[in-house]
Amino acid sequence: MLSVQGIGATNGKGAGIAVIHKKTLIKFNEKNYGEEAMALLNEGLTCAIDEISTLIKLCNECEELDILIAHKLMLEDEEVKQRIIEEINKEEELLRAVKNVEEYYYNLFKEMPSEIFNSKALDVEDVFERLLQAIKKQSSSKRINKNFILVCEELLPTTIYDYPLEHIKGIVARKGSMFSHGIIIAKSKNLPVVIGVDISIIQQNDYLVVDGLSGKVVLISE
Repeated sequence: MLSVQGIGATNGKGAGIAVIHKKTLIKFNEKNYGEEAMALLNEGLTCAIDEISTLIKLCNECEELDILIAHKLMLEDEEVKQRIIEEINKEEELLRAVKNVEEYYYNLFKEMPSEIFNSKALDVEDVFERLLQAIKKQSSSKRINKNFILVCEELLPTTIYDYPLEHIKGIVARKGSMFSHGIIIAKSKNLPVVIGVDISIIQQNDYLVVDGLSGKVVLISE
């Protein structure tokens, strides 16, 4: 048994097996240019917006609802779409065009002096990752039927929706901010969250006990 200390971000305690969340890696081996890229972009945007709209319908918390609506508005923003189109018109490949625009908005927020505003860079990352997944027609469903603790590098605002909410009992992240939307959403779901933990010592299916108030995480290896 091993005990590690992090920073408690939300109140409550939880226990379950460790599930390591890994970001989807977008591989640039499928090249789409010109009209084909435009068509795929439109399909991807429609799919991503429909996905967010479904989450909005399931939402019953005001703060959570505001976050999801902001994500939907970004996907619907004509300026965002136009920037991607401009990249495509420069003969840029579709996925790279999307990543270029993501980097532009991410850096825009990240360079803001206020922690409240620069934490919104994670929302940009979340929105564009959703769009990329939609374009690639990747499934984000996770088949987990037992209680678990989600372990991640940093909690993106809608990451928890990729997992069965009835079984998620807490979250452990290597880094994060009290002002991030991911933490706000987790709090609205009464999920204990501990940030600032060295997650490299945690293996898939380790048993974890998380205390969101004290910031303590107890690890019991198989």
